Parts: sequence; C-alpha cells; structure tokens
Amino acid sequence: MALRETALAPDTDVPGVDDLARIGLLELSPDDASLRPVDPRLVEARLAAQWRTAAWELELRASEVEHRLAPALRIFMAQAPPERATPAVEYLHGMTTIRDYITRVTDEATEEILTAQPGGGRPATVLNAVLPLTLEHLRRGVRMRTLYQHPARFNTATKAYVEAVTEGGGEVRTLDEFFDRLIVIDRSRAIVPTDEDRTTAVVIHDRALVRFLTDVFDRNWQRATPFDPTHASHASTEVMPDIHSMIKRLLVEGLTDSVIARRIGVSERTYHSHLARIRESMGAQSRLQLGYLLAREELNQEETAPPEQGD
Repeated sequence: MALRETALAPDTDVPGVDDLARIGLLELSPDDASLRPVDPRLVEARLAAQWRTAAWELELRASEVEHRLAPALRIFMAQAPPERATPAVEYLHGMTTIRDYITRVTDEATEEILTAQPGGGRPATVLNAVLPLTLEHLRRGVRMRTLYQHPARFNTATKAYVEAVTEGGGEVRTLDEFFDRLIVIDRSRAIVPTDEDRTTAVVIHDRALVRFLTDVFDRNWQRATPFDPTHASHASTEVMPDIHSMIKRLLVEGLTDSVIARRIGVSERTYHSHLARIRESMGAQSRLQLGYLLAREELNQEETAPPEQGD
C-alpha cells in the first residue's frame, strides 16, 4: 500500500514503511514534508551495483591472501611430515572448486606447467585474470608451455595474452587437431575434465598415467607451430592450409558440420566460411559434389603413394 500512495506523512504508522525507507524504496520530499515512492528499477540497479562491488572486493582480497600465503605454504609443505599415500585419482566438482584447485597447484609448481587449451581464443576476462599469475610463475623460473588450436591465432585477446607471456619467457604453439583440455604440473599430476561442460574434473596422481599424458602433450608439441603474435599478419598463410586439410579429412570421415566445427575449434559460422573456400578452390557446386571430389582426391593420393618397405 505504501508504494501505491503518491505521498505519505513522515510519521505514518503504516506497517513496513521503515523497512522500505531503509532500502531506498521510499524517500523524503525536498521539503521533508512527505515520503514518496522511488522507482524500484533504480533501487534494484543501485543495490545490485553495491553487491557486485562488494563481491568483487572480496574476490580480490581472497586472491591477495592466496598469493601472499603461497610462499609460506611451499615452505610448510616442504617441511611437513609425509602424509598417507595419495590416491591414484581424485575428482573435483564445480567450476569454482576446479579453478581454486588449479590456482593452488600451479602456485606450488617448481619446474614446469604444461597446458592444452582446445577451441579458439579464450575470453578476454579470463585471460586478464590469469595473466598476472602466469607471469608470476615465469618469474619464479617455472617453465610454461601452452598448446592452442590454430583458430586462436585470429583472436585479438588471445594474441595480446600470448605476446605478454612469450615476452615473459613462456612458449606457445598451435595445432590443427582436436584435443581435450589438459594441465600437467611438474610431471607429477595431471588435471583433465570429465564432461563436456567441464564442471567436473579428475586429478591424476598415478605416475604411469601422468607420464602417458605428458608424452601425448610432448608429441603434439613437436608437431605444433610456434605462435608468434608479432607476426599475426602471417597467420593465414601459416595455418590456413592445415585447417583446410583437417576439414577435408573430417568431411571424408563423414562427420557432421557441427562436430567438425568443434573439432577444429571454431564456431559453425566460421566453419561454413572455411567450407565455402574449400568448395570454391575445388570447383564444387554442392556439398555432395565436394564429398565426391574429396573422396576421389584421397583415392588418387593412395594410388600414387610409394609402396611401404616389405610390400
């Protein structure tokens, strides 16, 4: 009722008036003669802004505490008595839990951090948040190697991030093939997602499994192309042939457009742009004709390939 009235006496005994005034839904008129209702949209915007600011300040304070306590934690862990045997694998549930765990274990790294980031470029907000931590790891002497897929070379925020990281001593390369997200810490533990939305992850401590995943990363690294953001203008000539070759292989395998787009790390819209260029280069008038030409091209390559030793 108080919000329906155009004005109320300041000393009104209407229930709830004090609460409405406290949160800003009622305010005194300029002459202090009455209480007037305030547009709830304005109050909602003001309160939301205040709470977001408070949440952001708490997040910054939490990050600062973690950063300042990291050296003490490393000293404590080095002097702590050995604990019971570590399980071969452990599961992490929830994106916040996963993020906090990754932050902690990367802060504990002493030798090397390997990271595989599939898809195209990462969001600028994420990159801006992790850049200070990444540079701090490099300053501590931790070697950092990161794998992206080729489309990351065309993302402005990712190029800026890679330039800062490489200047700090990090190494970044890109690959045409699909791979899943992977983080390896000091070759002693690995972190991989267990579902597509990456809300659950598994931490692998088993030495044999970690060694296998590290070997997979190293093999991909050897085949990958160095990502030099200062030569961004050369990105198309450097990686576009690999992207188109990958698309052709996946088309011959009979995969759908949506699956192929995900495999090469681009949106379906960008994928169809690549597909149109491939059709144009091969003189295909339709998707069906393109499939026929690609199959014939693959057959010709197999027929002209030199026989393997022992055949």
